[in-house]
Amino acid sequence: MNNQPSGRAAPSGAEASGRKNEWPRFLLLAFVGLPITMTLAIAAYGFVVWFLQILFFGPPS
Repeated sequence: MNNQPSGRAAPSGAEASGRKNEWPRFLLLAFVGLPITMTLAIAAYGFVVWFLQILFFGPPS
């Protein structure tokens, strides 16, 4: 029987070591992955607007 007030069992050794790996993964995602993804998304949006202006709409006036 578990003695945890939340009704969940205490973390096992594998689960505790898995939690240890969460911080480096989170920091890598937060400070490397997301900025690169957002930069690429903004660059892609700018390219689409530029391309549409060249082909169809012309420069803003």
